[in-house]
Amino acid sequence: MIQFWFLWIFIAIVIVIVAFTLRQERTDGVPRKDILRAVESNAGSMGLAEKLFLWAFSWLDTRFRIQDYWGMSRDAYHSMHRQMPLTHAEKYKLRIIWYWYPLYCLGGISFLAFIILVISGTILGFYYVPGGDLDADPTPAYASMEFIMLELPFGYIIRSIHHWTTHFMVAAVFLHMCRVYFTGAYRNPRELNWLIGVALMFFTIFMGFSGYVLPWDSLAFGAATIGISMANSTPLIGDWMSIILFADTELSGQTVVRMYFYHVFLLPVIVTALILAHLFICLLYTSPSPRDS
Repeated sequence: MIQFWFLWIFIAIVIVIVAFTLRQERTDGVPRKDILRAVESNAGSMGLAEKLFLWAFSWLDTRFRIQDYWGMSRDAYHSMHRQMPLTHAEKYKLRIIWYWYPLYCLGGISFLAFIILVISGTILGFYYVPGGDLDADPTPAYASMEFIMLELPFGYIIRSIHHWTTHFMVAAVFLHMCRVYFTGAYRNPRELNWLIGVALMFFTIFMGFSGYVLPWDSLAFGAATIGISMANSTPLIGDWMSIILFADTELSGQTVVRMYFYHVFLLPVIVTALILAHLFICLLYTSPSPRDS
């Protein structure tokens, strides 16, 4: 414990020394002394919080050049912004609720999350055993998950990455769909791409559900119970839906095997094909002309 505090004290001392050895005054803009003089001359009209903020900002700015780097970042952003292709809303002059360029990166973020899921899921697949025999204690699926989490080197980290990236991908796909809807990017000529996106969101959610069942612990069993109840409640085709999705009208050892087949073999192929079609249509309807042309 003493060594821990000595480490943080040493880091703090190094930070203070580095900060005081940095540039003391700016040659352009407003130097620190002028800011302090402005604070002193307006002391009566300024509150304590304003004085502390201006003093801290001036101290940091003279050493870390905050305003300089902020101006460089702003200029670089505007330069890149002028060279990027026109969006659907700009090209067709649609009325939109918001316009913020990071929102147009949600599709790429979803694709990146999918790549991470494929890599981490492949590693987990080497050690996972899809067995859900209800008479076994523990079941082969649960025992393999225990091995991954407790005995496999870095297994806990790999499964955590796979688990949380799934939540991140579902959220990114949902926000991406909201952005497309509220900016009107689903309209002509992108109706087909909108339908592909809706299908991708459905398959993403189902892929997350099938993976949630695979550990076959109490949470997975509860989720499977709810899922098979919903399938059985489907009018006219309830039994068929249960057999197709869960291998039977009741939960059994084959349920995990069926979900494993969907999660590892069928759904990734469908999602990959839809993503490629989605990206191809996006590139097909992207305007090559820059903003300043």
